[in-house]
Amino acid sequence: MNSFRLSGIAIAAGGVFLIVINAVFTPMLATDVPFPEMMASNTYLWRLSLAALTVFLFMIGSPDLHAYQGSRSGLFGKIAFSLTFLGCAFLFAHEWAQVFFVHSIAVAAPDALQAMEDAEGMNAFDIEALVAITTFTLGWISFAASMLVTKIFARLGPILIIVGFFAIPLLSAATSPIWGGALGNAVLGLGFVLLGRELLHSPTAAQS
Repeated sequence: MNSFRLSGIAIAAGGVFLIVINAVFTPMLATDVPFPEMMASNTYLWRLSLAALTVFLFMIGSPDLHAYQGSRSGLFGKIAFSLTFLGCAFLFAHEWAQVFFVHSIAVAAPDALQAMEDAEGMNAFDIEALVAITTFTLGWISFAASMLVTKIFARLGPILIIVGFFAIPLLSAATSPIWGGALGNAVLGLGFVLLGRELLHSPTAAQS
């Protein structure tokens, strides 16, 4: 099995996990309890762990997405991919820290975590999270846009990825953060599934 097939599986699996996380695990969270208590729960630990795995799958699969269209992507495509990979790396580091550090603080020292949450203004953790999420979002939107420009991939997958990133905040505001987020991430996840499936069945992936 060559790298293109593995990358296709990784991207598609990441899309499936993205849908499951937001449709199954997020609604199970007890949002009516103090923040440290929610962070200390096993449900949240599972959600964080799957989120870290999802971003990791996107990160390892993205280089072959770029390689598949690299001959026609030009400077914009190269910059978009670089931003995407960097965003994946930032967000993976963020999720990894939450799994092994923030969750542990919530269990062992919930008052410290609550104090950090209640502090006025943005702390370093908030800034790091904002940088990671922003870079990840802008990277994938621009990367998907480059796929529409090169016309190597079918249009539906990249379009759903772009629409999904905009749908998440819009649907969350129109309905609720949990169910609006679930619907928006379902659109986004389906876009990744289609993109991964196309890479998996591409002529390059068939060569072994």
